[in-house]
Amino acid sequence: MEEHKSNTMKIPQVLIYTCLLTLGVSLFIYLDIENTSLLYDDVYSIFMVKASYTDIINITASDVHPPLYYWCLKFFTSFFGDSLFSFRVFSTLGIIAVLLLGCFPIRRLFGDKTAIFFMLLIIIFPVTQYLATEIRMYSWTMFFVLACALSAYHAFDKGEKKYWTLFLVTGLCAAYLHNYGLLSVFGIYILFFFFLIRTKKKLTYLILCGVAFFIAYLPWLIQLWEQVDNVSSDYWIKPLTLNDIFLHIYYFYSPKEIWLPFTNFTKGQMMTGLIILMAIQLILTIKVLLSGNTKKDRMSLLTIFSFITFLIPIAIGFIISVAYLPILVTRYMTCSFGLFVLSLAFVLAKAMEFPVCKRLSSVFLLLLFFTGGVRLYSGVDYYNRTESAYQEIRQFVKDGGQEKKSLVVNDFSYHVMPRLQMIAPDNECFVLLTGEGKEDFHPFRFQKIRPEDFVTEEFILVHQDREAIQDDFRQYRQSLDNRYAVIDSLHATDIRLYHMKKVTP
Repeated sequence: MEEHKSNTMKIPQVLIYTCLLTLGVSLFIYLDIENTSLLYDDVYSIFMVKASYTDIINITASDVHPPLYYWCLKFFTSFFGDSLFSFRVFSTLGIIAVLLLGCFPIRRLFGDKTAIFFMLLIIIFPVTQYLATEIRMYSWTMFFVLACALSAYHAFDKGEKKYWTLFLVTGLCAAYLHNYGLLSVFGIYILFFFFLIRTKKKLTYLILCGVAFFIAYLPWLIQLWEQVDNVSSDYWIKPLTLNDIFLHIYYFYSPKEIWLPFTNFTKGQMMTGLIILMAIQLILTIKVLLSGNTKKDRMSLLTIFSFITFLIPIAIGFIISVAYLPILVTRYMTCSFGLFVLSLAFVLAKAMEFPVCKRLSSVFLLLLFFTGGVRLYSGVDYYNRTESAYQEIRQFVKDGGQEKKSLVVNDFSYHVMPRLQMIAPDNECFVLLTGEGKEDFHPFRFQKIRPEDFVTEEFILVHQDREAIQDDFRQYRQSLDNRYAVIDSLHATDIRLYHMKKVTP
């Protein structure tokens, strides 16, 4: 396959790329500033960074995800501070890195049309707003998976050692960022092997890369195997349902995050719009694939194999989830999201050759832009309402005269406590151990105490609105009735606070 001949950008093209980069950076930085909400996963990452590099390894050894993201985030915030904005900006940098892949390697390999469509889609796809602001490893995993695939294409086309080195290094980074990064890289290796066999090229460098990859990843592979063995009987991911399958289909296009309530539109309105949007994409894809000889048309081949590479880790996750252990979560699909977008960029670039498809592509982009705009509006509205609720929580905790309050939570509801530590810091936080007391709460930092040892005149009892723990909490509340009275309470977001004061005999 020949590299695209246009390696230099003309002034109008430079302006287009500059405008797209400016639009993307401005949008995502704005969201980083606005998003003051604190989800459990966000807070988990923040507390992980407070641990040492060695402790991060020890904690992740019993966790789901590899340690590379937490190491990099810790290094980044050691220079730029540990504000909430700094944590979020690190995720935004991953998206910016993806956009730069569009500016340079994708443009050089596949031309300006594909590169511009790729960058535009990355910016306006609603799910990117999540990737750019959540304090997780998904944006950087997406970058390294896409970089690995592009390096593989370069290595296949040019055969230069530098591209083979990039292929190995970017693949290792993706694998050490997320387990679905590993599955994505596995898919890239499989397709690379297939192409080398099909074109009768030497397998030497691919085998060497595979061996080097296996040796470098072996330490975590051992930990991963132990994790799977430990959680095989009790894992937080629930078995797939028919609703989950539909959710995986429309997740990238959704005008809201899956856990947010429908406030600015109804479920029916959302599904109607998304069905139309995805139907147009399907029509465009079929038209492009049927427009010529698929075996000889380069754009059609790139579309197919880019989408297949995106799909492989999801297919593996689905098979494992059905046959052995549920491991498929919607956000995990974003690890190979860059390949999905690249496949769609190929379709739109090819569709520009047909007048009807060109107009249909414009409708598709307009609808996707609208969906992204709805997500932006509803997301910022949610952030503002959440911040108002956090202010109420801070005021509630502050009231009463004491500088430090005792915030108390049961161990079955401890997930809410780290968030509360971020919302209302500088208070004493206790977790009541109702079980055997062997729970490992790392990386969080709070005092563990038995209920019988917790004796105080007043405290703030903390609870989270989760259906699974309501009965346990109700029983504990009843056990306090003879000793403590509720003198004030607050319900803000999913957090409930009860100001408890000892009853005088």
